[in-house]
Amino acid sequence: MELLTILNHCHRHRGFVYEHARFGADKTRIDVDVRPRQGSAAVCSGCHQPAPGYDHLPERAFEFIPLWGVLVFLQYRMRRVACRQCGVWSRRCRGAMGSTS
Repeated sequence: MELLTILNHCHRHRGFVYEHARFGADKTRIDVDVRPRQGSAAVCSGCHQPAPGYDHLPERAFEFIPLWGVLVFLQYRMRRVACRQCGVWSRRCRGAMGSTS
């Protein structure tokens, strides 16, 4: 069973897709690329309403639950949205509170 299959089965995120997983350069961590699901609406982090996309921020690493004692990081380029009420904001992303860059 592949790691992506395990992630999709145990920790599915609505609006996101796990693309591929690889070991980091030092083999002490696993990096998993995440992208927005096609057709999923971005949500403004200010007013929590759907808004059209604007651009992407640089890729960030979000620490995830370790698997088999190996650190796992989700690599994601957050979308920014052009909200009519709030202006340009980064997309609302659940679980981004405990992130690292």
